Amino acid sequence: MSNNKPNTEDPGYDYSTQQEIPDGKIVDYITGNWVKESEVEQVRQNFERTLVEEYNYTVSEIRVDFKIKVWEGDKQKVKKAPLVVVKESTEDPYVLILIANPKSNPTDKSGGTTELEQWMVDISSAEFGCWTNGIETLFFQKKKSKFETDVFPSNDFPRKGEDASSVYTTDRRRLRVATGNNLLYAFKRCHDYIHANQGGSKEQIFWEFLKLLFAKIEDETYGGRPRFAIRSPEERNDPDGRKEVKDRVETLFKEVKNRPEFKGLFDSQAEGILFNDETVSYIVAQLEKYDFIHSSVDVKGVAYETIVGPTLEGTKGEFFTPRNVVKMTVKMLNPNPGDRICDPACGTGGFLVIAFNYISEKLRQKHKKNWKDSNKPTETEEKKLFDDIHDAGTNIFGIDFNSNLVKAAQMNMIMNNDGRGGIFSVNSLKEPTQWPKEVQEKIQLGSMDFVMANPPFGAKIKIDSSEVLEQYDLAHGWSKTEDGRWQMEANLRNAMEPEVLFVERCIRLLKPGTGKCGIVLPDSILSNPGYASIRYWIMQNCQILASVDLPVETFLPRTGTQTSVLILRRKNDQEKLMESMSGQMAPYEIFMANVKKVGKDRRGNIVYKKDEKGREIVDRSLYKPFADSTVLDFLPVVETTGRIVDDELPIVAESFLKTKK
Repeated sequence: MSNNKPNTEDPGYDYSTQQEIPDGKIVDYITGNWVKESEVEQVRQNFERTLVEEYNYTVSEIRVDFKIKVWEGDKQKVKKAPLVVVKESTEDPYVLILIANPKSNPTDKSGGTTELEQWMVDISSAEFGCWTNGIETLFFQKKKSKFETDVFPSNDFPRKGEDASSVYTTDRRRLRVATGNNLLYAFKRCHDYIHANQGGSKEQIFWEFLKLLFAKIEDETYGGRPRFAIRSPEERNDPDGRKEVKDRVETLFKEVKNRPEFKGLFDSQAEGILFNDETVSYIVAQLEKYDFIHSSVDVKGVAYETIVGPTLEGTKGEFFTPRNVVKMTVKMLNPNPGDRICDPACGTGGFLVIAFNYISEKLRQKHKKNWKDSNKPTETEEKKLFDDIHDAGTNIFGIDFNSNLVKAAQMNMIMNNDGRGGIFSVNSLKEPTQWPKEVQEKIQLGSMDFVMANPPFGAKIKIDSSEVLEQYDLAHGWSKTEDGRWQMEANLRNAMEPEVLFVERCIRLLKPGTGKCGIVLPDSILSNPGYASIRYWIMQNCQILASVDLPVETFLPRTGTQTSVLILRRKNDQEKLMESMSGQMAPYEIFMANVKKVGKDRRGNIVYKKDEKGREIVDRSLYKPFADSTVLDFLPVVETTGRIVDDELPIVAESFLKTKK
């Protein structure tokens, strides 16, 4: 047998400087060779990264297109196994991995699990097998007796240094941080399985799935022997075993419901978990291995939004703010632990989650300086860190009128290690004295260090309640004076666009003098003559620290509204008085950026960086710094192949902070 073992002494191309990519080629993560780009190859590249980053196998233990001898009838043939993990210091296959086309099914005669099982029987050293089409992943284990060889479904295959017993989660050391799209695909597998085997409305399925996510977080948070787990083959495959799994998950969910911070969250849902034993067992098998608490905000966020989006995304201007826009805004505002942060139109919590992770990472870096091992804290050290993170979380607040979105936002925050319940279902445009008492106690006008928001906008959704409108300067009529200034009139407009009212609400929430706001607004507010009075009001009440003009691709394909991000600081009364007395505003610099590239085209397809000749740039040396980066760094996305997503927003954020220094 031969193999495609990487030659570390002769790396071939210098990919850190190589710019010209052969047509239709990408760089293989393991070998460093050019390979033909295809859907199957993308699946393989993701799995190669998984073997290294999740399973901890070294590149020297992984083979690509490994030649194996298998039997077909009475003839032995040579075939290529797409990926193989070999036993240390040998060429003997330990794990055989069959990579299939995303459109393939495990039951296919050729390239399905039956073929993989035959490989495992024919290759005596192979103990585990894995079949994946990138979305569905199935595992197999082999046991040999004196007279026969048995291949049966398994939960996983061992990570480097583990033995065969480790494939069932009986120890928390088994949990691993999710990388790439693996958690996303696990969520999709669960979603597809539920629709195929359980049934129910989209919304009902979502909330039942949410119950299991809460149970998973509960299990990770409060320690002890893992309960959100498959502990044996019987629990995965036998009716009695599946019932035991569901019983444990039911117990976890009851503990969730009894916690004060989750009071009322599931009141409108069925009492227990409605999924049957088989469905619960399947979902647990897909999710048990992942360490939700320590996985990155991006990995969890992308997976979660994939499930939330189709279920809850509304038609009233509610849509996800692209993650790169959120990260840019948060980095430009640069909040610190202890700062009070609010999003009065929080949706599913995108701004809150990134802001929370931003300050959490600042705390982590502070704590790391005192750890015995800077790479891994002791249990006591991590508890101190999490205590500080939870304290910081008590200063983060969100409001949204849609109660379902609020529940989704609460889960989003909980998945990111916060469970303090600072998110409320309230109409944030109403008079604050009409908010529930618990909201009034936590959120007051003039009390926030930072406000971040992407309010719903659109001419079709106007606010016409006079009770709401009378609170706002911007809901009144305005007229121009002889000296070219604007003055507010006594008359109230009949209706106003919500984004206009949100501008004023966001600014009123800020602490005078120091409070800063990052807000996504349609360009019409910043340029249309009819909105001149609004711009005047903003400048009278705020310093405009930055204006970032976003391209039309930013929110496409959902909406083609042209938008900008404004970074504002609220003036205090003394500043406004001084300017009023002098008749002119104090001079200051405004950072302005006109962004052309946000990493995708109008259809939502990824766009990569190219050189001046139009060739995609490949720089594999950038992948590891990107993979090791945190939300504080906000680096451009680099794929394992070395391709760089063409996104200017990280550069904008970095440039803004440099000008402030």
